Formats: sequence, C-alpha cells, structure tokens
Amino acid sequence: MDIKPMASFCFTTFKRFDYLKKTLESVKIQSFSDFEVIVSDNDPEQSGRTVVESFDRRFKYFPNEENLGMKKSFNKSLERSSGEFIVMIADDDPVYPDMLETLLNLAEKYPNHGMYLGGCNWFCTDPDLADFYNCKVGVNSCLSHRPIDEIQEFSADKFLMNFFNFRIFPNYLWSCAIVKRDVMIKMGGVPDYGTAFLGDYAYMSIMGGHSGCATINKALGHQTLHKQNFGRAQNEQLITAGPNFIDYVSKRLSHLENWAAIKKNMEHFVAVWLVRHLAFLKAYSKHTNDVESMREIRDCEKQIFNIDFMKPYKIKYILLDQFPWLHDKVVEWKRKLKNN
Repeated sequence: MDIKPMASFCFTTFKRFDYLKKTLESVKIQSFSDFEVIVSDNDPEQSGRTVVESFDRRFKYFPNEENLGMKKSFNKSLERSSGEFIVMIADDDPVYPDMLETLLNLAEKYPNHGMYLGGCNWFCTDPDLADFYNCKVGVNSCLSHRPIDEIQEFSADKFLMNFFNFRIFPNYLWSCAIVKRDVMIKMGGVPDYGTAFLGDYAYMSIMGGHSGCATINKALGHQTLHKQNFGRAQNEQLITAGPNFIDYVSKRLSHLENWAAIKKNMEHFVAVWLVRHLAFLKAYSKHTNDVESMREIRDCEKQIFNIDFMKPYKIKYILLDQFPWLHDKVVEWKRKLKNN
C-alpha cells in the first residue's frame, strides 16, 4: 500500500526551465521532508522533463498532451496529487526552507481551519520594473506592520473582510499557503472562470472562506517580478476578469451570514486591483513603446468603466494614469483621515 505524503506541491509549467529549476530547488531543501512534488507540463514537447527528473523520487513529472492553460494544468496537478495538504505554487515563486514546517505547525496548533497562510516578499529582477512598482531591485518585504511571527486566527467571515481590505498582508502569495485537501476538493480546486487574472486571490478567498484561516506574519517565500510577467497577450481578458471573479466567488460563499458586507468589500478590492493593474500595464506599454498593447488597453478602458461596480472608480483611474503624484497624495490624505 502506498503511503501518502503529508503535503503535495502542485506546479504547472511551460518552457521556463531556469525559474522552474530554482523553485524546485527551494522545495527540495524544505526542513519538513514528507512531501511530494507534482509538475504538470503544458509543453507538448515535454521540455520540463529533464529538469524535474534531475531531482529525487518525490518529484513527479506529468506531461499534458496539449497546452491546457494555467488553471486547468494546476487542477491536473491537484488530480495527480495525494497529500493531506496542498500547496499551489507558481514555477517562478520560490518558497523558503521553513515554509512547510511553519505552516504545518500552525495547522497542528489551530486545526479547525481549511487554510494556513504566511507572508511573502517581492523579489524584483529588473531596474525598470522596480521603478514602475516603486520598489527596490532584489528583496522587498510584503509583511504586515505587526510583530514578526505574530499569529492571527480568523473565522470565514472575518477572514474575507480582512482579506479584501489587505488588512492581513499588503500583498498575498498563494505559494505561501497550505490548504487541506478535502477542503480544496469540496470548493472546486483552482478557480477557473476564463482568465488567469485574479485567480490566486479567488483561490485564497474561497479556501479561507470555507472554514476560516490562521495566519503568521512571517515571509515564507517570494513572488518574482520579471518582464516575462507582462509578455502575455491577455489584455482583453481584463474586461471579464472582475465580473467573472465576483460571480465565481459569490456562488461559493454567498451563504455566509455577513455576505452583503463581504461582497461590498470584494467589489472594492476587485475595482482597485483593476484600476492599478490597468494603469501599470498602460505605463509599461508606453515605456516599451508597445503600440498594439496601448491600443488594446484603450479599448479595455471603455468597456471596463461601463461595468456598474467600476463606474465610481473612473476618476481614480484617470488620476493614477495621468497624475500619479496627485493620486498618491489623495491616498495618503485619506489614510491619515482614517487613522485620526
């Protein structure tokens, strides 16, 4: 009889050998070693095979017969896994050596939740991106302004209210979370609603919305910021990303007692994300002189701000797009008013 591992790291990959190798190496050196790694390769030519098979028997390679896209491939990894806990991990976002041990200890101490979540860092690889993100080249902390290692425990309702207001962390990374396998299966796996945009946030909100979450204010991995993040022809998907996200999450969590307030916060969260992401992509397209991308973004603008919940955010977008310094001053002023 096969002995099932405590945790499964579930990957999808497509022709990113160097990033995949570094991330697999970060998993290999985990201080807790009872895990398996499932890699679903979207490259029909199986270019990732040699990378995965250079590791030990815990690392298992599965080629997809065709390019399934990111989310379907992630769910293939889930189907092929057997661990009690699941880690959904991007092939370019390494985890730190104590990531799994830290979160399993958290699960042992607070056993009644479906998800356990740590903080993260950003690792920016390029000076141009650092300028656009207003961060440093190298490591940038995304921890909350609370004591290091502080633990918080949330019910489903409280988790969602705090999650959508970024009160837990200023940024979230799903690679720094573990989810109970039975919860993940019950809630439908990795959310698939027609676009990769916001998929990690949909995943974390739904899993934390099942039975709450325990968090620790400790960086357990990092999100790699690199130019390949913006080389995909997905601009048109921005139009449907927001409504599809809201519909998908609502269908799974609208039974919660405080849903009306949660949904209001969720719509604000999605709107702010879209405004910021659209403004960033537009600025980046100008910087790289990508005329086609600029045209696509202008077409997206018109349709996005015709969506009902997005209409109140058009002024915010105009400020961020044309007068970013003024936008930042207004945000700072509002924050000071709120804290007084």
